[in-house]
Amino acid sequence: MSGRTQIFQDIISAILRGDANGVLKSISSGLQMGMSADEILEEAMIPATVQTLDKYQGADFYIPDVINASHAIEAGLFALKPYIKKGLHKRKKIVIGTVEGDIHDIGKNLVALSLGYAGFEVIDLGVNVSPAEFVRSVEQYRPEILAMSALLTTTMGEMARVIKALEKHHLRKSVRVMVGGGPVTREFAESIGADAYGSSAREAISIAQSLVSRCNERERDCAY
Repeated sequence: MSGRTQIFQDIISAILRGDANGVLKSISSGLQMGMSADEILEEAMIPATVQTLDKYQGADFYIPDVINASHAIEAGLFALKPYIKKGLHKRKKIVIGTVEGDIHDIGKNLVALSLGYAGFEVIDLGVNVSPAEFVRSVEQYRPEILAMSALLTTTMGEMARVIKALEKHHLRKSVRVMVGGGPVTREFAESIGADAYGSSAREAISIAQSLVSRCNERERDCAY
């Protein structure tokens, strides 16, 4: 096994163990070897996050394990952030968050990471985000897209509340709304008036690019 491959495997293993210090140590070693932040993201962080999601998507898991894995992922992303290449062009903005009443963030973090890696400027509001917070963020950041996540059937309805809040503040036509999360379906997204539904982080990238393209074609609807 080559040194680079070993680093990738060490990062993945550390994330699955919830070992944030191990992740940071392996990332530091990789950067010292001349590895780029982009390849560490693509070859280790993203695959490890996907594996973490797969591991903890069922009903039988230990909550502290999920929290530790999430913290390990966040530590790795924070360490890599200063080294990630940024395009010189003006990047399209996406505001993302997990809806009010829901504190799950692994899936949302993976989507945010993937969108940032794909060239978007991502404003991550975190978890348990109220409709008022989403509205304020749309007003403040002027994003092309608002992305919402819900991992509980009991919090899915919050997505509809956010869309209604956007309508109330006359912001709905100026932003495209994308939703996703374990219990969310395409049919549900359509029923609440969302513009798009993403079933995975990979799909979220293509959907976001499509929404931005449509927004550019209909500039008057997406402009403030």
